[in-house]
Amino acid sequence: MKAIVYCGSNRVELRDVPAAEGVGVLIDVEACGICGTDLTIYKGAHPRSKAPLILGHEFVGRTAEDKDGFRPGERVVCYPLISCGNCETCLSGLPHICDKLRLYGIDTPGGMAQQVRIPADDLVRVGLDIPTVVAAQVEPLAVCVHAARRARVAPGENIAVIGAGPIGTTLAALLERNGVSSVTLFETNQNRIEMLRQGGFEAHLADEYSYRNTLDKLGKSGFDVVFECAGVGPAVADAVRNVRAGGRVAIVSIHKGPQLVDLQALSFREIELIGMRVYTREDFNLAAGLLQEMTQKLLWLAGDARKLEDAPELFEQLGQGDGPMKAILEMGHSLA
Repeated sequence: MKAIVYCGSNRVELRDVPAAEGVGVLIDVEACGICGTDLTIYKGAHPRSKAPLILGHEFVGRTAEDKDGFRPGERVVCYPLISCGNCETCLSGLPHICDKLRLYGIDTPGGMAQQVRIPADDLVRVGLDIPTVVAAQVEPLAVCVHAARRARVAPGENIAVIGAGPIGTTLAALLERNGVSSVTLFETNQNRIEMLRQGGFEAHLADEYSYRNTLDKLGKSGFDVVFECAGVGPAVADAVRNVRAGGRVAIVSIHKGPQLVDLQALSFREIELIGMRVYTREDFNLAAGLLQEMTQKLLWLAGDARKLEDAPELFEQLGQGDGPMKAILEMGHSLA
């Protein structure tokens, strides 16, 4: 079968690889998303991922055999977190932040292949009527569900999202669906700002993640919740500056190193700083259940999927900051 294999720094290849083996249900993969973690691996910067590795943890497919409670042809997505089940964190009821957490496509072969085997317990059914590029976005949507729940976002609140990449934009769409009063996206890329506005989002150009002038123009003194999705230090500082007194700052990005935080501002203004990582199984199941009503926004976000053979060029584009908002590869199988 064919698969996209990470082969070393800034190099992925379309390769013929052995058929999927081992435990689990055989899945004919329809599509697989490319996320920021995949790009970190591609650049040779992920501390755990080693070449050669079949990438991909955001995939949808159909069961190819009668096994472990599944019948052939069922549409499934993969819950990609692999927890040890034995560490103190797992035993305390937090397996999604297991001390030894691993993921398909990062620590073990993933779904950027024509077929993959996944244990039945890690498969979640989704409807056959969901467009493929939408179904492939359950995992990033689960990140956003977890973020909104961790930040305790309530209807009627004014929200800011700093960094309008795939996660930030999906989060904004989810929050709008959840009935918040307003969601304002901030981004440094002018082309992306225009794209977001065409997609119906309120988006503003940020000057190196400095938003005070924009807030003044909007007539706002601060947001109830600020989500930091940019992954850079200045965005963290500005999130703290631009949240209201008593508000919440939610750090959605996984930063590569320590960042400076104004602890005096946190204390004097009683700002709550909330960290988060990935999602729980409940978040993932909730995300799968939201696909139908979020189809239009998720279709817009992904656009057209690319072919499997386009992957090396697409990774190069994404590594340079170009390419689609949400990149998704078709693996060669379709519902037809």
